[in-house]
Amino acid sequence: MEAVKDLCLEVEEGETLVLLGTSGSGKTSTMKMVNRLIEPTSGRIKIQDIDVTDQNPIELRRGIGYAIQHIGLFPHMSIKENIGVVPRLLGWSPQGIDERVDALLEMVGLEPESFRSRYPAQLSGGQRQRVGVARALAADPPIVLMDEPFGALDPITREQLQEEFIQLQSEIQKTVVFVTHDVFEAVKMGDRIALLNDGVLQQLGTPAEIVESPANEFVDRFLGQHRFQLALLTRVIRPLVEPSEQPPKQRPEAYVLESHSIVEALDALKRTHADRVHVYDENGVYKGSVLRSRILDTIVAAIEPGTTSHASGDHE
Repeated sequence: MEAVKDLCLEVEEGETLVLLGTSGSGKTSTMKMVNRLIEPTSGRIKIQDIDVTDQNPIELRRGIGYAIQHIGLFPHMSIKENIGVVPRLLGWSPQGIDERVDALLEMVGLEPESFRSRYPAQLSGGQRQRVGVARALAADPPIVLMDEPFGALDPITREQLQEEFIQLQSEIQKTVVFVTHDVFEAVKMGDRIALLNDGVLQQLGTPAEIVESPANEFVDRFLGQHRFQLALLTRVIRPLVEPSEQPPKQRPEAYVLESHSIVEALDALKRTHADRVHVYDENGVYKGSVLRSRILDTIVAAIEPGTTSHASGDHE
């Protein structure tokens, strides 16, 4: 039985491609063929025009970051040793490893002085997952594979790490292949989504393309009753911003990034009881604000006649 059939797709440099599907859909098998944890039986997988089967599998894997759901940290190694595994195998100097470990711990929000000497058992689940992401980035690989990396976490920690990774990715611009069965996570994390079923690609496109224009009945059923929520998640706040050259003296509690959805903006308003949300770009530059009433009007417009296709599943 073939796990993946006639799959043809290309991942652009610097993008996050999400492989989405139910259990047994072929998403993890597809990802594992990239670093040859599963050997492809036919076809070709190329990284920068080089077929992965023409490379030594050990060397191939050392050049690809890998983060998984259950993290896989070595319990007998300190956090510093865990993060430094691949750089050490690649012959980095001890000083270079130390500097890289400290930089990565800071990057994932863990204070180096406090965490580098700890062991995995001394960390919370969220902290261990942060270390797992840091280890995947340790040798500065151009490609990172992530197999449901936040799936085992509680909802609050999971959402926090999703946000942190989105921010981190905007800075480091790695090519990421991200596996999940959660359509909300896929829409939030992915530049594009490849939806699989029984090893067959059902649709490849941006989150908005998949939510607004399902390619077939399976995609339509997969989105199901969540269509309206997903449609709002694919609508970013950027077009609603009223520009301003006068930023607040300090960043307000009610703020989002311009790439965030209108749902996330509304959540920020509900949390802070503010009447407007302030908007910044990914570099922290103030862009303006959006009134609560403007956001609510946009949500209402999405369910009025003529715009209900997002919610009802009716498409041309």
